[in-house]
Amino acid sequence: MIDAILTPFHDWLVELRRHFHQYPELAYNEYETAAQIARVLDELGVPYQKGIGKTGVVASISAKQSGPTVALRSDMDALPLLEANDVSYKSKNPGVMHACGHDGHVAIVLGAIRWLIENQWPEKGRGRALFVFQPAEESGAGAKSMLDSGIFASEDVEAIFAVHMHPELPVGQIGMAEGVSNAASSSVRIRLIGRGGHGAHPHLCADPIVAGSYLITELQSVISRNVSPLESAVLTIGTFQAGTAPNIIPQEARLEGTLRTLQVETWSLIEARLSEIVDGLERAFGISAELTILRGYPLLVNDPKLVKLCREESTSLLGAEQVKVEAARMGAEDFAYFLEKYPGLMIRLGCREPHTEYRHGLHSPYFDFDERALDVGVQLLVRLIEAVSGEQ
Repeated sequence: MIDAILTPFHDWLVELRRHFHQYPELAYNEYETAAQIARVLDELGVPYQKGIGKTGVVASISAKQSGPTVALRSDMDALPLLEANDVSYKSKNPGVMHACGHDGHVAIVLGAIRWLIENQWPEKGRGRALFVFQPAEESGAGAKSMLDSGIFASEDVEAIFAVHMHPELPVGQIGMAEGVSNAASSSVRIRLIGRGGHGAHPHLCADPIVAGSYLITELQSVISRNVSPLESAVLTIGTFQAGTAPNIIPQEARLEGTLRTLQVETWSLIEARLSEIVDGLERAFGISAELTILRGYPLLVNDPKLVKLCREESTSLLGAEQVKVEAARMGAEDFAYFLEKYPGLMIRLGCREPHTEYRHGLHSPYFDFDERALDVGVQLLVRLIEAVSGEQ
């Protein structure tokens, strides 16, 4: 079934994806990635602009017949992670890895461009297609940077689509959420300032480690006792840094964490409770506390009409049993910024080898995927462009 929908240029897609995989770059440093994208666009004869939102690239193709503008977005940054895979295309940049599939996302959008050109879409199609190669999805809100550049100010985009590798599903299947797809996020930073001293004389000190330990436990009650069981929220403290020696009570401690929610109201409720708990900690332990909450990516909300359209097109391409409607995920995605401006859809692209168990997920040093997912992504995105354009 999957082999039947491989593109005529499957080997080209694989070679392209593996090139990007070998030379991963972190947020806002995707200079060689952008240069390689530009080289491919030059070979295909497609006009583009570079340096959008620092390292982003935007290409476009116009058809002879007038019609709507449809956009495809691909993120292109990698993660600060040492790859553990033993493959011929292993990362050549130590400590940096495409562990979230962005190498595949870039190859898919470039493949969609090649498909449109080789199938004479500029002559036979309708409207205009935009191709957005975005920096800094993993950190740095590259989508917002591209929007803030002003390049899209005059664009009347009818629909924008993105695919994301989804190892929970095998290749040949896709998933999508109706409505909210990905959580909103906040970064939480807490600085506790006590009174340091000798570990043998704790009564003469104000211990920020004890206060911080109590705080971490207390914060768990926010989710279990302040948020409705019917709503979804995550509050995780990921770092706790304090102290220099076993017999010294330190002067201060620093905690950092992440907050994820699927409802804006829940977001505000948890932020208020955080402030109240930190204030109470000062009185209880005789310390000073500084709470900083930095709002991150907003809720990613799929457009219901485009969900319906994608279900129809993916059913035609893959079969109804291969199309899954899934729940929202607690991971944040800065594609949400584009969906605040335009109707859009995030598509979860199955990429695990069929008939195998789920082993390594996104952000794992062992993450890899069945490269036939590239062909599925290309063909589905092309179908969506044509469907939105009203082509028969």
